[in-house]
Amino acid sequence: MTNSPVFLSETRSNCELSACGLKLNIGRQRLTEAEFESLLQKAKDCGLLDRQIKMMQGEVVNASENRQALHTSLRSEDPQAPHFQEVNITRQRMYDLARAVRNGQWLGATGKRITDVINVGIGGSEMGPHAVYHALREINPAIKLHFLSAVDGVLADRILGVLNPETTIAVISSKSFSTRETMLNAELVYDWYQSAGIQEKEQLTKHVFLVSAKETACAEMNLPEENRFPIWSWVGGRFSVWGAIGLPLVIALGPEVFAAFLYGAYEMDRHMAESREEANLPVTLALLSYWNSTHLEMGSHCLLPYDERLRLVVAWLQQLEMESLGKSIRPDGTVITTRTGQAVWGGFGNEAQHSFYQWLRDGSSRTSIDLVWCEEAGHKHAHHHLVLNANAQAQAQALVTRQTPSEVFFNAVSTIRIHRLTPETLGAFMALYEHKTTMLATLYGLNAFDQPAVEYGKKLCRELEIRLAS
Repeated sequence: MTNSPVFLSETRSNCELSACGLKLNIGRQRLTEAEFESLLQKAKDCGLLDRQIKMMQGEVVNASENRQALHTSLRSEDPQAPHFQEVNITRQRMYDLARAVRNGQWLGATGKRITDVINVGIGGSEMGPHAVYHALREINPAIKLHFLSAVDGVLADRILGVLNPETTIAVISSKSFSTRETMLNAELVYDWYQSAGIQEKEQLTKHVFLVSAKETACAEMNLPEENRFPIWSWVGGRFSVWGAIGLPLVIALGPEVFAAFLYGAYEMDRHMAESREEANLPVTLALLSYWNSTHLEMGSHCLLPYDERLRLVVAWLQQLEMESLGKSIRPDGTVITTRTGQAVWGGFGNEAQHSFYQWLRDGSSRTSIDLVWCEEAGHKHAHHHLVLNANAQAQAQALVTRQTPSEVFFNAVSTIRIHRLTPETLGAFMALYEHKTTMLATLYGLNAFDQPAVEYGKKLCRELEIRLAS
């Protein structure tokens, strides 16, 4: 390993790439131009782009479950994309329901207008929608969205205790319709409705919708089949915000906003598929992450958004990368002995400066960092925006400048500038990291789409729950 790594900007004149309203600067990454060129050649030699395109075309890439991974089909504008028609049918049903709720045609069981939506779901059924809602919500929305995820009664009480069941819709999202936390919270929400007199099937039909791959889910919940919106075996939970898992977003934000969000992601898909490796944003992020993990032995990756609207993207990315790449067994059963996925963490950058930046700047560790800011403000307070972005740009440099020079401990920083945070650029930003993650799985030789260790933990929990209840 290089003992005293140099910055890429010291040997390469052009360190900035642009696409879909995003500008990626990699000048503060710790490698030479020759080393970066060798990474690009590795991408070409292993067919990184070709394998990504084949995934989008429907090739089976989830070997352990013998499944496709077609989350890109959920946002595709290409009629030739796999499952294009069935995706569009479901999307149109989502849009029709959302418009009816938003314009007052769809009323609650007692004839009152809907003012709130509860997203009942955990993991991929919560993190993506929650991050998108936090980024795109209005200051005082006409329809508010709430997230009931963990089986913590405090969270349930804080949501159900302030809402009116007569004006609230619940969307229960579980691919298998067996996720323990989700089903337990669904029972609680049903009790809440029934305590308010909303008990009959015709009444519940006005308030409860299901998002699931299980065809008997509605029968189990005493609902008509038209209250179920499908997700499919070829979409993993952490990649699912683009489909029916986004139903609460469509209701709360509106079909037009959600459609623009999808379009931005589709534009990033096109950029990924059509751009050569040297100009490809997802390829660049994946190669640098691979270099930092395997060559520079950086165990963690820190995401630092300097925009309140992007605060929850950190948790979304944490699940996306760590559940996809936190593995040491190849699909063929052989053990990987080198580093694979990094630990992903971070926080809202301006607050984090007063929290853990001391550790980043002067601690005994190596960390790769993505620092993100928006060039245009999302508010009218011009001087606040100036100060916030001055902090972002200053810290991008400060984080690669140590108080005590060290050849052992250091950071590597990339910056991403978003021209203006819109539904389109948010979609492109999130799709960028999806492609980075699945490309990294190719580079590491992993299956990005299963999570066997998570399933084992669920099994132990079920066994212990039975013992504790007896």
